[in-house]
Amino acid sequence: MSSSVIFIIVFMIVIYGGIFYFMQLKKKKQKEMFQNTDFNAEMRNVLTYKNKFLNSELSFLPKQMEGKPIDAFNYANMNYSTKDSIKDGIKDSLKGMATLGTVRFHTVQTPKYFILSGADLHLLDTDTEGEISNHLVFDAARLRASSISEVPLEGVIKAFAKQKGDDVKAYRISLATDASPIELIMFSALLFTYANTNASAFSLNVQKNIEEIVIANDFLKKLGERYPNLKVSGLLN
Repeated sequence: MSSSVIFIIVFMIVIYGGIFYFMQLKKKKQKEMFQNTDFNAEMRNVLTYKNKFLNSELSFLPKQMEGKPIDAFNYANMNYSTKDSIKDGIKDSLKGMATLGTVRFHTVQTPKYFILSGADLHLLDTDTEGEISNHLVFDAARLRASSISEVPLEGVIKAFAKQKGDDVKAYRISLATDASPIELIMFSALLFTYANTNASAFSLNVQKNIEEIVIANDFLKKLGERYPNLKVSGLLN
């Protein structure tokens, strides 16, 4: 092995080591700031935080609602386990084999959004281009027949939840339909687990993470106030 190759290897190790060290310092700082944050006091700023998101990165939500009020909102994820992802990986490989490798398949989970508007819960789904592909509305009768339960933090769910602090919880909501219920996972923070872009989940912008926790807690709190059967414990006041 030439000296130039050795130098490049050592250089890369130093670079990656430096990045890892920097990330660990940022995570430590974030944890300390979370510990020193009065989240209950932060809840008083929830309207400001919601408007900030709805006027910027989530500005497409008010457009989709066409004048209907957005009382609260949260992100939603497919009830998708590690076992499911392995199955999809196998299915994608078989599809690729069927085309002799000329086409590569990859099962994609796209972002979904919950919007609480009056007595209704809106579920917006997106396609791979980020455009709204489906807009479902669950009325009071549907929601009274629905249920919610806390999900143990394990595997992928735990990995994403921990990025927003040690107190973030995950919930499985089962929404009643005429056929089988729709089961989705949401958190007490704005989190996607299988979206195309997961960069926000691992963001070390402490203030933004605080805002995302407040917004999601506000959604869960309002949902539980309107429908006692969908009430969860341990939320911010």
